[in-house]
Amino acid sequence: MKKNKILKRIVTMSIVVISVWIFWPSMQQQQITVNKSLITTPLLAEKKRLVNTAQVNNLLEITSKKITSNDSATLVAKAYAAELSFPSYSQPLTHNDFDRLKPNHFNPQSILVDDEGTQVTAALSKYRYTYPEQVLATLTGDNIDNAELQLIDLNTGRTLLSSQFEQDESNWYAQFEGQRDLPRQLQATIKARVNGKDITIALALKYVDSVATLEGFNSVFNQEADMVMQANLTTKKKGLYRVRANLFDANNQPIAHLVSKEKLNKGSSHINLKAHQSVLHGKQAPFYLSTFSIELMSPAPGKPKKYGNSAIKKYEIKGFEVSSLSDIPYQPSQQEQQRLRLLQNMAEGG
Repeated sequence: MKKNKILKRIVTMSIVVISVWIFWPSMQQQQITVNKSLITTPLLAEKKRLVNTAQVNNLLEITSKKITSNDSATLVAKAYAAELSFPSYSQPLTHNDFDRLKPNHFNPQSILVDDEGTQVTAALSKYRYTYPEQVLATLTGDNIDNAELQLIDLNTGRTLLSSQFEQDESNWYAQFEGQRDLPRQLQATIKARVNGKDITIALALKYVDSVATLEGFNSVFNQEADMVMQANLTTKKKGLYRVRANLFDANNQPIAHLVSKEKLNKGSSHINLKAHQSVLHGKQAPFYLSTFSIELMSPAPGKPKKYGNSAIKKYEIKGFEVSSLSDIPYQPSQQEQQRLRLLQNMAEGG
């Protein structure tokens, strides 16, 4: 009996590992510090890379209960099979996919200052800034007397930039100009006087110098089952680039999350974003792209990825006929089919 329990645990752990391998996204961490050591709360940013949020929520809900290893494998296999109905470069997008709609969102940090229930909330306008963007911060709450925003080099503890908060009718605001070549390990620190107490709130952020700029797009064209949008980039470094964008319909409803990877040289380059016919049928044109993300992938373990910026906020797609696309369904790659077979075999107890 004990051996059977141990075996079930091993199988269940194997399923969890495979699930993480297939689905799990990278996550960032933010911290709050009040009066240096009073409160420290790590928060994981919501950056889930899953296609169908409802399926994933079901997965988490069921796996949190006591279920058999076969049930776990069956659930994961079904979720992955549903994902493979669409190509990885053109995944369906809904309003529930907050991480894809707001990939650079900063989670506001709310804290209690004292036992009387006095609370303040601090936030940055985004998590990652690209030079020369301004860093913007807000502070809300009662009984705030004054506050200062500082940018701290975590390696040296030195204050690099600072700005005093100013108050309007409801909030306190502060900002400072960005600088090129800021250190990698940064922290935005808010020092405030609240209800007679001095508090310190530390907020995580990134400030980077752009390695590439998305300048615009060429005319859209069809390529078998794909609507192809050729992006024009100016790159400062060569390497493997990943470009992401969200596709919306005429009613501003999300349609698909588009991703493309390609090795690019320094200078003027092109990379194609493709929307598969499976996500376009029944959607109302004209379409448009927004929420652009440009990344230079890490060249080796231990080396961080770098980021680019976009010179445009939105690209409108006019005059494209979805009917011009082939109805060929997406065929999963050999690697994707191997992953699915592995999960199915585990679900069957094989």
